[in-house]
Amino acid sequence: MKFLSKLIGAACLCIGMNAHAELNLELTGGIDSGRKITVVPFGGQNMVSVNMAKVINDDLSRTGVFAPTANNNLRANPHAYGDIRTSDFDLGTEVVVVGDIKTGTKGFQVSYTAVTLNGSKVVPVLNMRAEVPAAQMRTYAHMISNAVFEKLTSIKGAFLTKIAYIRTVFGSKYPYELCISDYDGANENRLVVSTQPLMSPSWSPDGRKLAYVSFENRKAEIFVIDIATKARTKLTSFPGLNGNPKWSPDGRKLAVVLSKDGNPEIYIIDIASRKLSRVTNNPAIDTEPAWSASGNELYFVSERGGKAQIYQYSLRSGGVQKVTHQPVKNLSPAAMPDGSGLVMINQSSGFTISRQDSSGGFYALSNTRLDESPTVAPNSNMIMYSTVSGGRKGLVIVSSDGRSRWSMDRGRGEMSQPAWSPYRNK
Repeated sequence: MKFLSKLIGAACLCIGMNAHAELNLELTGGIDSGRKITVVPFGGQNMVSVNMAKVINDDLSRTGVFAPTANNNLRANPHAYGDIRTSDFDLGTEVVVVGDIKTGTKGFQVSYTAVTLNGSKVVPVLNMRAEVPAAQMRTYAHMISNAVFEKLTSIKGAFLTKIAYIRTVFGSKYPYELCISDYDGANENRLVVSTQPLMSPSWSPDGRKLAYVSFENRKAEIFVIDIATKARTKLTSFPGLNGNPKWSPDGRKLAVVLSKDGNPEIYIIDIASRKLSRVTNNPAIDTEPAWSASGNELYFVSERGGKAQIYQYSLRSGGVQKVTHQPVKNLSPAAMPDGSGLVMINQSSGFTISRQDSSGGFYALSNTRLDESPTVAPNSNMIMYSTVSGGRKGLVIVSSDGRSRWSMDRGRGEMSQPAWSPYRNK
């Protein structure tokens, strides 16, 4: 219980805000490959409100690494290692997760086992048991997903992360909302509501604060909000544009776009001292800054070459180089945290989510035409973006290899401008 309490304490962000209805993600793009996995319904599932197997199955399926199998011909649902028989599962099934829920002294005793199937052999890879408070069952399901994903891929799972986004409910008293939720849309909470537009949320590296743009004073201003206390600090209110705040990897600086000197340019603000350093100085528009994983470079979008392309500024040398050369325009860069490349919006055929690897390879990840605001999970395995479907904006998750796409239930109004949190270890 002690180790679980520590893990859950680290995973849960106590924000003390009004919760809304849980959101769901719907598979909208087929998984063309991946390791076949079956997550069997847990024994004792009827005792709890959270469908543990569904949460785990959905988590693993969104990565593109695993392809879910139904295995509807199971003669009996196994709930422990000794109950698993390879003959019960579809041909080609590689991974099986089973579990059981029993009443505990302070919640529920949850046990689970993950195995790989190799011919007639059942090979256990994980076998865990813990007592879980009733209110933390969904959190523990995500913890199981993290453990299984890391064990089988050697990549840290990102299923306990958060997202921030803007929800817009036209016609309401406060139509603009800055919200956060679990990465899959569950447990939505509103941080800020406003009669005027809110834009461009950006997480601090420790996951404790958000920078964002507000027009609440009838002009663009950049604020920083402490998520736990909801205390806000106004960071910039210069004449003209104050936009696109992006936190540096060390948490000490923000890259922003300001037009106080005439043209929109990229600046860096030292948060402690409020000292400004100008990064770009060009007659063309420079906007949409994004930090590299190392913090030694800034990517930004500029029209200095005639059409909007992505450029890289070196904080060490001060040099600038063009990094995208695909036709028409490339916008909204987001660096992959593992340093493997960039995600962006490419306007060759509509506005689509695309990826450029560090090796130079370039390919589309979406099949829609009105995409915007890509953001990458801290393990670089999933990408979230906003798109228009049925005339409304909503959020979509695509695996970084493009194998699977999941559309989030929008609920009230529209959802846009997502920002993926860092790992939440504090």
